[in-house]
Amino acid sequence: MSADYLSLGISAAIALGCAYGSLSRLHSARIIEDTPTSKIRSAHQGYVELIGFAKAGTSELLLSGLSQTPCLWYRYNIERYESSGKNSHWRSVERKTSEQPFILNDGTGDCIVYPDRAEVSTLRKKVWKGSERHPNSTLSKHSLFGSRYRYTEEILCADDLLYIIGQFQTRHPPSASELQEKAMATILNDWKRDYDQLVARFDRNGDGEIDLQEWDLVRAEALRKAQRQYRNQTPPAPVHTISYSPSRRQPYMIASSEPDSLSKRFRWQAFFLLVASLGSAVAFMWLIAQ
Repeated sequence: MSADYLSLGISAAIALGCAYGSLSRLHSARIIEDTPTSKIRSAHQGYVELIGFAKAGTSELLLSGLSQTPCLWYRYNIERYESSGKNSHWRSVERKTSEQPFILNDGTGDCIVYPDRAEVSTLRKKVWKGSERHPNSTLSKHSLFGSRYRYTEEILCADDLLYIIGQFQTRHPPSASELQEKAMATILNDWKRDYDQLVARFDRNGDGEIDLQEWDLVRAEALRKAQRQYRNQTPPAPVHTISYSPSRRQPYMIASSEPDSLSKRFRWQAFFLLVASLGSAVAFMWLIAQ
């Protein structure tokens, strides 16, 4: 009897899990199909779709965790082959995903990509086997005999064409007038530290103090000096970022494939998960009928 209840529970769990996965994949496919592609320079704030080329930006290239390949992002999984009687399977013993941001450029501007919590799909994927937990040479060919470990590594590299959909934000730097006001305040503080020198420069009536009219002269001179500092400087550009959306209805995806092929892949996954869900539901009903 307990075995029957266990079978019922497993069938129900598989049916519900696959049904949820099917709906989730279908939802992601529809979002990809219904969201227009934006340009970084003119994208609105919020959930957007971007397509461009990956760049390292100011950060140094990473070295992938297993093969030590220069890249912008990596994810790896190390599995160990375990056998007990008639049962054998691969069990994950170590996995890691990099979180260092990188740059996406679409020809209109740069956007900082924060890959943390993104669903990343990449064409650069390698799977191989070895006899040690950490491979010494990734691309060396190991015999199938004695290969206790299986390694899976995925990477994104510079100049990869990427499709990204997520939460877009723009941080605008201080304006030129704000920068000048800040510089003027710094200049005034420096001058006030040497009050005698300040009086010698701006005391027009010779009373040994700085009155309100003379203080206006001090401020005007400090502002002119601040303006000269920023006269030939290029104003800082806005900083664009894309990251994980707080809404569960807005998946964060990074893919090195075209959006059409990505949505088709999700629809096929949704179909197979639906078939698995229906099969498990049929098994559940059959067990109840017994």
